[in-house]
Amino acid sequence: MFRTIIALLITLIVSIVIGAFQILGLDIAAIQAILGSPSLTDALKYQGALLFAQLIFPYHFALSGVYAPIVALGVAGFIAGLISKSGVRMLFVSIIALVLFFIGYAALSLSMALEPTALANLAQTIAIDLAASFGLLFIPGVIGASLTAEEY
Repeated sequence: MFRTIIALLITLIVSIVIGAFQILGLDIAAIQAILGSPSLTDALKYQGALLFAQLIFPYHFALSGVYAPIVALGVAGFIAGLISKSGVRMLFVSIIALVLFFIGYAALSLSMALEPTALANLAQTIAIDLAASFGLLFIPGVIGASLTAEEY
C-alpha cells in the first residue's frame, strides 16, 4: 500500500514538473511572476488547464508534432514503476493518475460540474486519448517495475 501511494505521488509530481517546464515552457522567473500576481488562483487555473489538456490528449498533440506530453507521462510512469516494484501496483497507479488528470482537465479546462453522466459522455468522446494516456503511464511503469521486482 505504501509503495502504491508513493508511486502515485511520484507520478503526479514528475508529470506536473516536466509539464510545467517542458509543455508550458515556464522557467523560474515565470513561476515567480505567477506566484507574485494579484490573481494567483486565476493564473494557476489557467496554467493547470493548459497542462491537463496536454496530458489528457497526448495522441492528438503527437499528431500535431508536440511530443512533450508523451515524454512527461512516460517518464513519470517509468519512475513510478521503479518505485512500485509491481505491475499490479502500476495498474492501480495508472488508473488513479489518469482519473485525477481527467477530473483536473474537466474542472479546469471545461469548467464543467463534476456530474457522472457529463464526465462519462466526455470520456466517451476522447476515449483514444485516454487510452493513450493510460498506456503511456502503464507500459513504462511495468518496464520499470520489472527492473526492480523482488523475487519471492
